[in-house]
Amino acid sequence: MASRGKKTKDSASAPPLPIATDPEMAERFERELAWCVGQLECMLRSTSTKDKDPLRSASQVLSNPKTSFVRKRQMMQQLFGDYRQKMHDEDVARQKRHNQIRANENSEIPLASRFVRRTHAASESTTKDNTFSFNFDIPSADLDKN
Repeated sequence: MASRGKKTKDSASAPPLPIATDPEMAERFERELAWCVGQLECMLRSTSTKDKDPLRSASQVLSNPKTSFVRKRQMMQQLFGDYRQKMHDEDVARQKRHNQIRANENSEIPLASRFVRRTHAASESTTKDNTFSFNFDIPSADLDKN
């Protein structure tokens, strides 16, 4: 009767397992978790120092393997709202950019978008006789000595 109401050490020390033990669901959760952690890192780089403390604590909660599955889901929902929809929108935008790049690979550059640069020498009028002189008055007697 002494063990009534007490938890055993084994149940308290074991890390919490995800509710869904399906490998596909676990892989999906890991992708979602990695996306959220990546978004948090981007937010940490772009925010001021006083706004970083809550983001750091959230990052620690999400990256801690001992944090429960439910707590991680709650934290991701709280930080990003509908993060699954945001992930989907980001993938669609990435795919759209990828398709645009691929479509332009074979197309020729239109004439209107070509730029021809003028050279500096062609824009100025020059003479063939472009010698440097100081315009000093040299007496003719000094010229004869050399």
